[in-house]
Order: sequence, then structure tokens, then C-alpha cells
Amino acid sequence: MLPKQANDATRSPPSIGRGRQRKWKDALSGYLFIFPNLAFVLIFFVYPLLDTIKLSFYKADIAGQSFVGFDNYSALFADPIFWNSLKNTFYFVLIIVPVVVAVSFALAALMRDMRNSSKSFFRTMFYLPVISTPVVLTMIWSWIYNTNFGILNYFRSLLGYAPTELLGTPTSAILAVSVVVATWSIGQPVILYLASVDGIPKDYYEAAEIDGAGPLRKLLSITLPLVAHTTLFVTVTTTIATFQIFAVIYLLTGGGPYYGTETLVYTIYRTAFTSYEFGLASAQGVVLFVIIMAIALVQLRLLKVK
Repeated sequence: MLPKQANDATRSPPSIGRGRQRKWKDALSGYLFIFPNLAFVLIFFVYPLLDTIKLSFYKADIAGQSFVGFDNYSALFADPIFWNSLKNTFYFVLIIVPVVVAVSFALAALMRDMRNSSKSFFRTMFYLPVISTPVVLTMIWSWIYNTNFGILNYFRSLLGYAPTELLGTPTSAILAVSVVVATWSIGQPVILYLASVDGIPKDYYEAAEIDGAGPLRKLLSITLPLVAHTTLFVTVTTTIATFQIFAVIYLLTGGGPYYGTETLVYTIYRTAFTSYEFGLASAQGVVLFVIIMAIALVQLRLLKVK
């Protein structure tokens, strides 16, 4: 038998045991606090994603489902409508994202030197479309674009121009829809940019003026680098949101004319709820998920800031 002193030495000090218990209790309380949100994410995001991936390997319709392997993906990549909708989606991204980033930054820069009351007013005005539903905003724009009694053609008639049907050709329809989406997408970026711009110390600008820097040099050397994190966030989130535009397409153009404004999300909707090909629609959804994830990772790498 070991001496009593040696036996006591092999035991953990009471303080260490109590510290471990406290650590586990703290961890458990933390997990309990995040459990509701974690459960929400697992149930409504993770599980549907995994189930969609599984369903993409089945031929599924109202009658039932059967395993077909990669047949849905083969049919998907051989479908010209899919490639057309993917091309249109990229058109929207290439138009809307740069416009939202540039316009929201420019508006925030213009509002920087305003009084607080003026800033509050414009912040509210720009943020109102964000809290409005896309359905309401799209219906308003449908009246604006109306060929017979829309306000846009009314002003054209005052200038002596004939009415125009902006949604009548694929090119003009893409531009018209891009304007609609951009107008309700700049609200949150403006708020973010304004907070970032207000956080830049004025001493930087005063020092630059002493060195002889003009407005353009201050913009390029001070403002833009110091709001780079905001630019990254706005670019990634706006890209993801643009890839998923649906309501404006459904209500304003229906994917037309001649599939000229049909996006990938709208194609998924038609495949699932018009043709009832749930397996093929799931494959389209998986492809959309992979594309969005890949582009977001590329943007994070290209726009990486310290």
C-alpha cells in the first residue's frame, strides 16, 4: 500500500475538479441559450438542404419516387432552358451588384457631412423599401411600367415620345427588372456604408489636406480602404440575394418575353410546381446552391481584406 502522502499526491486538487465542473456548467448554459436558434437552423435549413440533395437522385413526382442516380443532373445539363435561365441570372448579378455597391457607397459619402436630423430622415427613406414586401413593390413598379397608363410613359408623352413597352423585349426587360431590384436593395447597404464612413476619424482627412490631397485622392486612399470590410459584406450578400430573385420575375414578367428574364429560381419553381418534377427541381436547387457557394468563396478570396 502506498503511503498516505503519496496517495494524496495522486489525487487531483479539489480546485481543479471544481474548475472543470464550473467549465462544463458554463458550456451547458451556453448551449442551452443557443439551442432554440440552433434547432431552427437544423430543422428549417440543414435538414431541407440534405433532403434536397437526396431527392435530386430520385425521379420524384406526385405518384412517388424511384432512385435514378445522376439522371436528373444529365437531363438538367442537357436542357437549353436551364442554361438560358442560368445566363439570365448571371446577367442580373452583373448588373445589380455593381450598381447597388456603387450607388449605396456614393449616397453614404454624400450623407456623411449632413446634420444628424437630415441623416436620420434619409436613412428612414432609403430603408423603407427594405421593410416593404417585394410583392407590394413589384406591383407598384408594374403600374409605373404599364404601357397604356403608366407614369413612365406619361412623362414620355409630355416630351413628345411615343409609349414604349419596357417589358416587351428580353434586353429591355432585364434592364427594367434590374432597376426594380436595385431600388429596393440599396437600403441596407446605405445604412452600413454610412456607419462605416462615419466611423472614419476626421483627422485622417485633415492630415491628407495638409499634404495637398484632393477629394479624389482622399476617396481612393482613405475612404475606400477603410470601408473595404463593408464593401465585402455588401458584395457577397447582394450577390446571394440577386441569385435568388423570384417574386419580381413571377409578378412582373413571368419569365418572359421568350424566357428572356427567367432566372434559375423561377425555373426551379416551374419545374416543381408546374411540371411536378420534384427530383429534377431538387437537382436544379443543388446546382444553384453550389454556384452561390462557389461565387461567394471567390468573392471572399478576391476581396479579402485585413
